[in-house]
Amino acid sequence: MELAEVVHNTVTINKAVDEIAAVSEQSAAGIQETSATIEQTASSMAEIKHSAEHLAEMAEQLNALIRQFKL
Repeated sequence: MELAEVVHNTVTINKAVDEIAAVSEQSAAGIQETSATIEQTASSMAEIKHSAEHLAEMAEQLNALIRQFKL
C-alpha cells in the first residue's frame, strides 16, 4: 500500500467519522426536543386532570343544590 493510498483512506475515514458525529449530534438534539415535548405534554395532562376533577366536584355541588329545589 502506497503512502498516497494510506493518506486517502485516512481522509475518507475521517470524513466518515465526522459525518457520524454530525448525525449523532442531530439525533441527540432530536431526542432532547422530544423529551421536552413529552414533559410539556405530561404537565398539560396533569392540568387537564386537575381541571376535570374540579369540574366533577362542581357538578356534584350543583346536583346537591338542585336536589334541594325539587318540587
